[in-house]
Amino acid sequence: MTSPATGARLVPRPRVPRASLRAVRVDAPRAAPEEFLQLAARSFRDCEPVGHLWSPAEGMQCAGWGAARRFEGAIDPLAEEASGLWSELADVDPLALRLYGGFAFDPGADGRRSANGSAWGDFGAGSFVLPRVGYVAEAESAYVYAVLDGTEFAAMPSWRQRLLRLADELDAGKQPASGANGSVAAPGAGDAAPDLPVLPEILRSFDLPATEEWIRRVEELRGEVSDGRLQKVVAARMVELDLGRPFGIRDLGRIVERLRRHMPTCTCFSFLRGGSIFFGATPELLVRRRGRRIETLALAGSIASDPSPEKRRELKRRLLASAKDRLEHDLVVRYLVERLDRSCGAAAPRSLPGVRVLRNVLHLETPIRATLAEAAAPPHVLRLVSALHPTPAVAGRPTAGALEAIRRSEERDRGWYAGPVGWFDGRGDGEFSVALRSCLATGRKGLLYSGAGIVADSDPDRELIETNLKLDAILGAWD
Repeated sequence: MTSPATGARLVPRPRVPRASLRAVRVDAPRAAPEEFLQLAARSFRDCEPVGHLWSPAEGMQCAGWGAARRFEGAIDPLAEEASGLWSELADVDPLALRLYGGFAFDPGADGRRSANGSAWGDFGAGSFVLPRVGYVAEAESAYVYAVLDGTEFAAMPSWRQRLLRLADELDAGKQPASGANGSVAAPGAGDAAPDLPVLPEILRSFDLPATEEWIRRVEELRGEVSDGRLQKVVAARMVELDLGRPFGIRDLGRIVERLRRHMPTCTCFSFLRGGSIFFGATPELLVRRRGRRIETLALAGSIASDPSPEKRRELKRRLLASAKDRLEHDLVVRYLVERLDRSCGAAAPRSLPGVRVLRNVLHLETPIRATLAEAAAPPHVLRLVSALHPTPAVAGRPTAGALEAIRRSEERDRGWYAGPVGWFDGRGDGEFSVALRSCLATGRKGLLYSGAGIVADSDPDRELIETNLKLDAILGAWD
């Protein structure tokens, strides 16, 4: 594997021999992945509290609980270490196992920037997990599985029985019991809990920074664009929530169901690390690789939507005619085409952008696809992630200057917000989205994130309105 940043050949680290991994698989009914996650957290309390949920609008639905293997770090070192995993899975076919996780938006030069932040301490610069117990639904099939190491092969029959019980519970639609407050931090505490019909109450919310300060910082960033030092920079803001009780796995199930209903064209995701849950519903694909087929998406430029079809048509027309939004969008398209061409030699965007319709906002979007020639070796999806992230849609242009401006103007680390989240397999295929419209929940605290692209023609007040529209993706599902 070659580092896109340096061009240096990545030399695999020496690997410590491990016992081979095997998997046991049981057919299961089709269900929402959050239902599996809640049941697995109850039935497999012997697993550490690590999990994921991946639910795109179309395609594979999956969830996992516990960790058979974990890999931590920035993109290139993690890819090197994880490459040794697949040699342990020789006996796993036909079960296709995948690693799930994500990376920080800006881990810093040493890969430790996000690892040191208190709010994101459980996530770090990057973290991927081969689930101990998992659920996958794709095409017409669905199944649950468990990954066992060499010391557990003799216990495979008992694991099969546990999986059969889990499949029966999914079929019956049973609700899991949990701790008294539904907290993920101690999944083994308590045997039963009353049904909690609502999400934790939001007692207070705080803008970080305060609105007036954020507008002042946007003015400064706009000055850097006007002076020619930057073409674009993305300014993010946060809202901190004080909650009436800890946010737990059952709450995650409820809000994911609402997000899927409110934002049906988005990818719902969540990642659980220790006592923290990072979740959201993102409209933005970063990259998808299926063999020789590679896809990405330019999504930048936005306007508030309206439920009236007639008004929405007029808003679409205005968005497509907006010089400011077209400039912001074209910067992203050119960047993605250049980076894909450099990484794999082919990229063909549509000639004109379309409009992505979400519940309360419209975005300019341009799908970009590449199909490699038979003679070309497709790059690993992690190499593509490294080449494309961060795009001008979440950082700015030029990238180095935009990141420097973001570090100066934002007091708090973005963590995994606006970073790549998704999965990859042993063939190098995978799918990653940009972690937008998201929230980090830790106990009784929630951190919501939103950003806006700043160019020379930006109006700070309008940009504030845009960030509020994006924040409403989560807050609207909380009500």
